[in-house]
Amino acid sequence: MPNILLTGASGLLGCSLGPRLRALGHAIVTQGLSGAAAVDLRVDLTDRAAAEAMLDRLKPRVVVNLVGLTDVDRCEDHADEAWRLNVRTVETLAGWIGRRDGCHLVHVSTDQVYDGLGPHREGDVDIVNVYALSKYAGELAALAAGATVLRTNFFGPSAQPRRASFSDWVIARLRAGEPFTGFEDVLFSPLSMATLSVAVARVAARPAPGVFNLGARGGCSKAEFARRLARHLGHDASLVRAGSQADAGLRARRPTDMRMDSRLFETTFDFILPDLSAEIAGMETQHA
Repeated sequence: MPNILLTGASGLLGCSLGPRLRALGHAIVTQGLSGAAAVDLRVDLTDRAAAEAMLDRLKPRVVVNLVGLTDVDRCEDHADEAWRLNVRTVETLAGWIGRRDGCHLVHVSTDQVYDGLGPHREGDVDIVNVYALSKYAGELAALAAGATVLRTNFFGPSAQPRRASFSDWVIARLRAGEPFTGFEDVLFSPLSMATLSVAVARVAARPAPGVFNLGARGGCSKAEFARRLARHLGHDASLVRAGSQADAGLRARRPTDMRMDSRLFETTFDFILPDLSAEIAGMETQHA
């Protein structure tokens, strides 16, 4: 039997988290649907019968769930799809776990459930778009089964052939010498996927129920993030032009301040989270 079932393993985070969990010594089975990424099982979790049959067969000790529709504008235009992927799939996993002993759900959520002045504590929920609403509803479904819910944001080199991360996109523009707009009015506190993977492994090893922020110390704007990354990698930081998300013509409204206070995670899991500057400083080897 696997120690961990990693669902959504063919996505942006899953393609990095899966190999890192294995490298940390976990026996895992990966589930996904994308043909662009290698996974152990191709099971559609929107099919309750198929999902429960998979769970009955594997009987995992921990399910780490990454399944979801993360395209914010698509969620705004296709709320039914957002609900199916971000809520119904969690309900299926949580329902199966709730009927059995010995299995714990770790559900990865988003910092987009926050808005207004941060850093935010776990109770500061303020929903501004359909994506955030569907992810929050998914959290509630997970918590009904005593899950660990991790609200996070992440960056780092993508191992998913069809998806680039935010930092990949920034670095590509910098290397090409192409000026681009960085939002000064969007603040966040992301972790590198490497650090996030270690943190998720810690949770899987000694689960604790509840909602936890999981972000770097000392957040910044997305524009400042791009400038710091440029300076660290020796690129021209002036390529990052100050802008506002209000001028970007985005379909869905985005939160303005998603910075998180992650002290509850640190004390619960005995895990000191790094400063964002230190996380950016690790990008050189990650993107080599």
